[in-house]
Amino acid sequence: MLSDEGFEVRATADGREALSALDSWTPAIILLDLMMPGMDGWAFRAEQLRRQDAAATVPVIVMSAARSLKTDVESIAPSAVLAKPFNLDDLLETIHHVLSGSGQQPSLV
Repeated sequence: MLSDEGFEVRATADGREALSALDSWTPAIILLDLMMPGMDGWAFRAEQLRRQDAAATVPVIVMSAARSLKTDVESIAPSAVLAKPFNLDDLLETIHHVLSGSGQQPSLV
């Protein structure tokens, strides 16, 4: 759906694959689900923030169904938080809001 909206999208199966993608590509924004197999979103974000390259500063939108989502994610400092379920309009509005503050072209991982 996001490709249809004009975004360049690269989907990854888990946090390790996402970190690997960041080795060769720096997206404008990352959509991060906290519950992933292998390396979860918490571990991914910790590793992303430890990086010594441009990928460390890529804004992150966290998406999760956790009940205490907003308070739980403060420690990983996302640019935005979307509680599941959400609709495409909410996602697009959040993406555009985050990107408008960064001046980046639309690309997602």
